[in-house]
Amino acid sequence: MNVKELKDFFASHLREAHQLKTPEGLATGLSALDRFLFWGGLPKGALSLFCGDLGSGRTSLWLETAARVIAGGRWVAWVNGEVPLSPLSLYHKGVPLDRFIAIEKPENPKQLFWLLQELMASSLFELIGCELDERYLREHQARKLQAQARAAHVALVLLSRLPVPRGSLASVYSLILSFENKRLVVERALHRPTPRGFPRSVHYARFTLHTGDRIGLGADLSRKTETESSPHGAHSLPHPPKAAGSGV
Repeated sequence: MNVKELKDFFASHLREAHQLKTPEGLATGLSALDRFLFWGGLPKGALSLFCGDLGSGRTSLWLETAARVIAGGRWVAWVNGEVPLSPLSLYHKGVPLDRFIAIEKPENPKQLFWLLQELMASSLFELIGCELDERYLREHQARKLQAQARAAHVALVLLSRLPVPRGSLASVYSLILSFENKRLVVERALHRPTPRGFPRSVHYARFTLHTGDRIGLGADLSRKTETESSPHGAHSLPHPPKAAGSGV
C-alpha cells in the first residue's frame, strides 16, 4: 500500500494540526510540574490522587490551584478531613472566599460517595478536593466518580495518607502525586514517563504554617515561612451548606 492509499484509508481519522486540542488542566502555579504534565496542571474531567502524610504539602498544592481557579471567576469545593480548613486563615493567606465552599465530611463512606457525586452533578465547581480517611474508595466507586468527573468536566482531587495504590485501582487516576520529605514525585501521569521527582523547594511559601499550628491549614502543611501567624483561633465549617450556591 503506497502513501496515497494509506492517506485514503485513514482519511476519516486524520486531523489537521489546528484541529488538535490539548486536554484542559488547572495550573498549580508550580511551573516545573505544570510544564511536565500533559494537561499543563491538574487534569479536568478526571481523578487525581495526592498521597502524603500530614505536613507534606499536599493541601498546599490543592489550595494554590484553587486560588487560581477562583481568581478566574470559577467555583471550588473542599470536603473537610482530619484538619478542617479555616475560612479566617484562608482569607489571611490570600485565598478568595467568594467562590469557595467547605463542607463537613460525612462519617458514613456511602454518604461521602454520594456527596462527591452531588457536587459534580451540580455543574457548579471547576475543582473539588476531598480528604479521604484510612481507606480508599472502592474501585467500582472510584470508577463511577471517574466517569462522572469526565461527564461534568471537573477536576476531582482526592487526598490520602495511605501508600500509593498499585494495580487496577491506580489506573482509575489520571494523575497520582506522592509528597515525600525532600521531593514531590509524579507516580502516575497519562502520556508522561513516570516516576518523575521534583525538589521540595518548589512547595508554596504563602500557604505554609507550623505543623503544630492549628490555625487554618494546621498540620497538613510544611514549616512556617512567615514571621507571624494569625492571633485568631481555629474556625471550621461544622455543617454542609444548604444549597450548592452558598459560599464560605
